[in-house]
Amino acid sequence: MKGVGIYIDVIDSREIQSRDDLEFKINQLRNFFSENKEYGIFSIWKGLDEFMIIAPNWEFAAKAVIKVQELLHPYEQRFVLTGFEDVYTDRPVHEMDNKEFALLADGMIRLKKTKLYVEIILDDQAILLDSVSIILNAFISMRSVFTRSQMEIYSQNKAGKSQVEIAREINKSQQYVSKTLNGIKSENLGLMEEKLYRIIAYGIDQGNTD
Repeated sequence: MKGVGIYIDVIDSREIQSRDDLEFKINQLRNFFSENKEYGIFSIWKGLDEFMIIAPNWEFAAKAVIKVQELLHPYEQRFVLTGFEDVYTDRPVHEMDNKEFALLADGMIRLKKTKLYVEIILDDQAILLDSVSIILNAFISMRSVFTRSQMEIYSQNKAGKSQVEIAREINKSQQYVSKTLNGIKSENLGLMEEKLYRIIAYGIDQGNTD
């Protein structure tokens, strides 16, 4: 089957002092993908700070990238993505021998030399995937400066909880939640994410089903 490979590297992982906190978040990440298999297959690739996700299509690849950033926050990550022409998702990642794994590894070497968060190794849909890469880089960059509290409020709001529910859960006022969401421009981020999925749905994944 076709799919999208995502190689994830935690930035400056050797400088992270709280390894227990990172490990806790990685376990949360593993549990999320175990419970939401439609996002793709998640696997530790190299050590504690490099992961691989095999997503079924570009929409879920983008969703997976966004979810990884949320769940691993405040630790930053780099993402390299490429399409897989033929991947056997019933096989453990370490047993796969697709040529695309080499492309992902080379892409990560290049990405580490830049200040970007995302590189998409382009194929025959280069223009559209370039747009996806630009939006994802901007989106991740805007959220990377969130505090833990801001990311928690943003994530709960994005999941559909009301400001009153969020305020009750974090023991803050509704006004505090509203001010936080306005301060991080959550509406703008929502519109950006919607645009990202529209580009993918009508320009990339739809074309792959023709």
